[in-house]
Amino acid sequence: MTLGNQNSIQQNRDYLIKQSEMLQAIINRMASNSLTVKQVGLTIWTALVGFGFTNKVPSLFVIAIISYILLGLLDAYYLYLEKRFRGNFNRLTELLCGFDDNALDNMQRLKGNFIKLEPLTPGKEFQMYTSTVKSWANLPYLVIIVITLVIIRST
Repeated sequence: MTLGNQNSIQQNRDYLIKQSEMLQAIINRMASNSLTVKQVGLTIWTALVGFGFTNKVPSLFVIAIISYILLGLLDAYYLYLEKRFRGNFNRLTELLCGFDDNALDNMQRLKGNFIKLEPLTPGKEFQMYTSTVKSWANLPYLVIIVITLVIIRST
């Protein structure tokens, strides 16, 4: 890293540290939202499946799986946003620690605002979203969907 980059980072150090704190708060909020969506989805699924067994109405199982899939997509969106903000946080950390060789370029490109997400190309954005959908964090959705399909098939 050049001396000019180091001086620029030193001058903006307090600002960049505040940015990192805000990024950590955003990441925590996204993780909390993801957990809340999982909890609400499981509650709705359990209620609908319970009513389906009690009233012997197979259509409630279909509604349960559809609602759970929709909430799973919302959860995947929160995980996707969390992943993107983590990328910004990692870049900011590299910048503050002096590991970023293109520090000045990154600061100019982002105009010093790491809270704002960098625009992605549509192909890269779709690839990142699908990788998020395939993550281990979405395993509960897969298990519940399989269980629901087994229940629907057996009724």
